Amino acid sequence: MFNFRQNINTNYGFVLFMNRGIIAIAVAGLLITAGVIGVFFLTQKSAKGEVNLTSRALEVYGNADGDSDVDENDAKLVERYISALSTKNSSEMEKFVADNNFNTKLADANNDGVINSQDVAQIRAVVNRQAERLWLVDGSGADRSVRLNIQRIGAEYYANTELCLILGLADKIVAVDNAPYLYKDFYFTPAQQANITNLVNMNTPDYPFVNELDLDILLTFYNTSYDVKQEKIIGTDVIYLGLYNPDMSNAEGSNFIQGILKAGYIFGAVDRAEEYASWVLETRDKLADIAKTIPEAEKPTVLMSNYPNSYFISPDTKTATVYCYTDPLGQACLLGGGKNIGQSLYGDEYAKSLSKVSQVDALFNDDNLTAIDHIFLHMVKYTYGGTVVAGVPDHGYLAQNEDEIATAWQNAVSSDHTLLVDMDPNDVRLIAGDFRNGPTGAVLLGAYIGKIINPSYYSDIDPAAIHNHYINHFLGIADYDVKTDGVFMYHLDA
Repeated sequence: MFNFRQNINTNYGFVLFMNRGIIAIAVAGLLITAGVIGVFFLTQKSAKGEVNLTSRALEVYGNADGDSDVDENDAKLVERYISALSTKNSSEMEKFVADNNFNTKLADANNDGVINSQDVAQIRAVVNRQAERLWLVDGSGADRSVRLNIQRIGAEYYANTELCLILGLADKIVAVDNAPYLYKDFYFTPAQQANITNLVNMNTPDYPFVNELDLDILLTFYNTSYDVKQEKIIGTDVIYLGLYNPDMSNAEGSNFIQGILKAGYIFGAVDRAEEYASWVLETRDKLADIAKTIPEAEKPTVLMSNYPNSYFISPDTKTATVYCYTDPLGQACLLGGGKNIGQSLYGDEYAKSLSKVSQVDALFNDDNLTAIDHIFLHMVKYTYGGTVVAGVPDHGYLAQNEDEIATAWQNAVSSDHTLLVDMDPNDVRLIAGDFRNGPTGAVLLGAYIGKIINPSYYSDIDPAAIHNHYINHFLGIADYDVKTDGVFMYHLDA
């Protein structure tokens, strides 16, 4: 194996986009703009002109003023509240709470049920990184406390692992599950790799084995069996941040952005977490601003599906997965200025669903009244369950050439299914699972899709530059360039 931290410069390139004519299909679509239900709400600024990273209180105990951080202003506000308690009646206290947006739940910084001087001390200790514990609401809505002298981190799956790299914690990661472990040559230096253990399958963990690792904290990928993990992994704080399903339509109100910011407080990297959250939101805004300028009649119709979905392999299979509005793949389609075919297929269910499975050919046997201009097929080779999916080609950060993905693409477009008969095969693309399974929400993939399906509108967007900024600046991997390294999107002309 090779290590990308050692200035590797492979020459296996890929074409990011291709300028092709687009056939516009008149299917009702979503307008991406602020202030309308079911669309993208863009970043707002406070009265001071500062960007609001959250549209609801950051759920870290100590955030007394209910904004997106914990700072000295919170400590002073709690002091004022305590002082007012001794002089004001109940109606005056209600006015104090309303006038100051005082969050009585989060003001109880040590979560003991009483707001007093101990909470002021806890807030200042959190701000100064001197607190022994932090209380927060996790990504599943439960109260948790975390010890803050963290030296040994376990991280499940790609999103948690990459967030740790973003926060500068690579030297403290001592265990990851199988998928990020197989990416170790990309993520970690040789010295860091020597300290990392493969947790293998954290969907059904080997608890005695995990307990031997003496982890301070485990960032779990999903909230299934969350409480069981907390019970069975002794002496370890198990935390679900909420990165599993990022929602770019209302990112400021999502557990995704909350999770990034909470991680900053857990690991003492608040400024870095805020910088990264700001970048995600700014990139989302830039793409959404372009998308909303595209007339509905000009927006290409897109199917977001997966490979190796058997529809794209077997001539006898008629069903295919359609990723919808609440899935990052569906949102990437919208950020790229596309019309997700799921909206016309599923009506109201489209806006509520991650994905649907449909008898696709039957839906497109109506004299081509509805057609699809582009198909993007999401791939996952290494699963959260520790398995390797047969038939999925090498792709993403570690792929050294296009041999496997070229074969897979040929399989995908060789079917005589109704959906594929009238399509240009080069409008079918295989896309790396890194886009959906990392902590970038829908913004990286949205940039690529916009450049592919709406090249004139997204002429100022450089997906490779955005991707490289994520890798080089945020992940801290300086010797990697997506123009020459890895395989992230493929079709024949790639």
